[in-house]
Amino acid sequence: MPSEAAATGLPAVSGAPEPIRQGRAKAKGRARIAFRTLVLQAHRWTGLTFGFVLLFVAVTGILVAYRPHLEPVVNRDLLTVPVCTERVSMDAIASAARAAHPAGELDYIRITTPDPGSARIPAVQVRVQEPGEYQHEVYVNPCTGEVLGQRDRYGGWLATIEQLHRFRFMEGGSFITGTNAILFAIVLLGGGLYMWWPRRARALRAAAKFDSGLTGRHRTINRHKVIGLYVGLIVLASALTGLPLAFDWYRYGVYALMGSKPEKVPLVTPAADATPLPMETYWRHVQALVPNPGETLIHFPLARKPKEALDIFTVTRDAPHAFARTMVYLDPYTDKVVKFIPYEKSSAGSKLYFWMLSWHMGLIGGKTANLLFPIVLMFGALGVPFLAYTGVSSYIRRKFRSTPESARLSVQVVGKRAEATDICTFELADPLGNRLPTFSAGSHIDVHVADGLVRQYSLCNDPRDTHRYLIGVLRVADSRGGSAAMHDQVQEGDVLEISEPRNHFQLAHGAKRSLLIAGGIGVTPILCMAERLANIGADFELHYCTRSEQRTAFLQRIRASSFASRVHFHFDDGPQDQKFDVQAVLSAAPGDSHLYVCGPKGFMDHVLTTATRNRWPADRLHREYFSSAPTGSASDVEFDIRIASTGKVYRVTKDQTVVAALATHGIDIPTSCAQGVCGTCLTRVIDGDPEHRDLYQTEAERARNDQFTPCCSRSRGPVLVLDL
Repeated sequence: MPSEAAATGLPAVSGAPEPIRQGRAKAKGRARIAFRTLVLQAHRWTGLTFGFVLLFVAVTGILVAYRPHLEPVVNRDLLTVPVCTERVSMDAIASAARAAHPAGELDYIRITTPDPGSARIPAVQVRVQEPGEYQHEVYVNPCTGEVLGQRDRYGGWLATIEQLHRFRFMEGGSFITGTNAILFAIVLLGGGLYMWWPRRARALRAAAKFDSGLTGRHRTINRHKVIGLYVGLIVLASALTGLPLAFDWYRYGVYALMGSKPEKVPLVTPAADATPLPMETYWRHVQALVPNPGETLIHFPLARKPKEALDIFTVTRDAPHAFARTMVYLDPYTDKVVKFIPYEKSSAGSKLYFWMLSWHMGLIGGKTANLLFPIVLMFGALGVPFLAYTGVSSYIRRKFRSTPESARLSVQVVGKRAEATDICTFELADPLGNRLPTFSAGSHIDVHVADGLVRQYSLCNDPRDTHRYLIGVLRVADSRGGSAAMHDQVQEGDVLEISEPRNHFQLAHGAKRSLLIAGGIGVTPILCMAERLANIGADFELHYCTRSEQRTAFLQRIRASSFASRVHFHFDDGPQDQKFDVQAVLSAAPGDSHLYVCGPKGFMDHVLTTATRNRWPADRLHREYFSSAPTGSASDVEFDIRIASTGKVYRVTKDQTVVAALATHGIDIPTSCAQGVCGTCLTRVIDGDPEHRDLYQTEAERARNDQFTPCCSRSRGPVLVLDL
């Protein structure tokens, strides 16, 4: 009988023909893409639905973590009394509680031993069970036996918040919180981590850091991913350690994992006429068995379960955590020890279970840890609202993001001036004299020129100006129409439409020294940076390279500025000793300097290449290109774009851009420069291998392959999955 491989015509071993291997690789790739799309959808919609429950639990959990520290302050007169030397018996305390609720049945007594030297000591807490599962907590003065007050189990605002946190106000509340925790662990965190994980190992470190160069939705996504990584681990630990409180099967699973079972209350055989001993007897016996008890709880279910041993636990002062319980089981009729299990000798399952409860409540160590660890939990809890905001806002921006037309401003050209040979400056102001949106050094605006042309120009006035924008425009010999239109058609009094300022070329906050290098019209953002640095008293140096003094924009303005002594002019037609020596300039810069360069592409590439050769770190190199080289290639091939939110697939031909291909199907991606320079169209990549052709992203950002510029970049593989 032929083998299955032979019957199907497929090889039974490796070494399959190339077409078959390619087919398998494509099938595997399609399956991986489909899975990543499914994970993204599950992550997104779980967050948009069950995420609100998680948000509610996280916010209430902040106060629950600090409840043990807040209760003695908020309810001081109920929970504590002045220190005394004589104490009444446990029987007197129980009688006082019963008198307050004659129809109730004693459930337990909780005794907290005060710290040595305390000015006040804790009251004794007695829980009384009334018909209908109604529970009261009665607080009794251990010195006098007087009832200090009482409240329902979830009485008081702190207890009410805990009730809300655990969903104890509704039927099946534990199921809701437990299910939400599982969905968080598997779908939100697991799916988010899967989507976050870079496809290249070298990008792991960069993916775990904030990217200060991003703006808009991509900045929001970056914050969501990085904060989610750290916060998610904290919240995951809280969710997994809280599940034993929600599901019995989970609690039994914890014990089974450690090869043990939960302790059962042992049974006793009372004599026919046996009666329980005084409660003070049990308390004294516990003190003899467990020296230095911190907290002791004695259950009294004798009316319901007369054949069960007395169930007692105590936690010593030097216990490793708040739930490190020593178990004591006494015969309530003879006071004999039925079973005694010091914490050190408890089962591995018991240790793990109670450690999980302590972790969940932020009570895992001594006093210092018990004060500090809730801060960690609070950080995790506060991160959840942030993740909710960034996740929802990112989705809304993607779903309803506006086109560039909806963000336009109308401005009037109030001044046009010949600044240098082939360079004009345009002063723009609101036609009604209103203030314009603020901007920061390095910002640019989109200017909508005649015939639908859109060009980007850097703002070169002082960022403190609120009434005007100043741009400088170089007439380019091989202009695509933008600079020629600005020079020849735009006149004073004309009204233009522009975008609000955007900044992809920001100054690094906290830099000790800045080295500014401008080539030609690249001085526009650099000049704005110089004025900002001068205004704040920062240390910087500016090198300005032009072909000649006649082609040097803002020459008189710079020479008359307060920072003129820090500026070095370099003219191509000038003496040899003033020519720009990039190697000398970079070598002389202090080691902690940040480099900013803007100008023609060849000029910038030379500066950046020299800096890299001199081992300048990439995070201290900042650049902004005005235009890119042609990106088309004879080797371009067709590929597909899959939209993650819908699953639809669209073909991009070899002579189309992704933007153009999607536009034919009614999917508009906002663009501006169409050259991969401005970053307006930057789009998140969920799966696939982009072929980056932009000048906007850094090498580290490109290596992550989680975003690309669809106006010019393409795909190396057959499919790219985009978050649109």
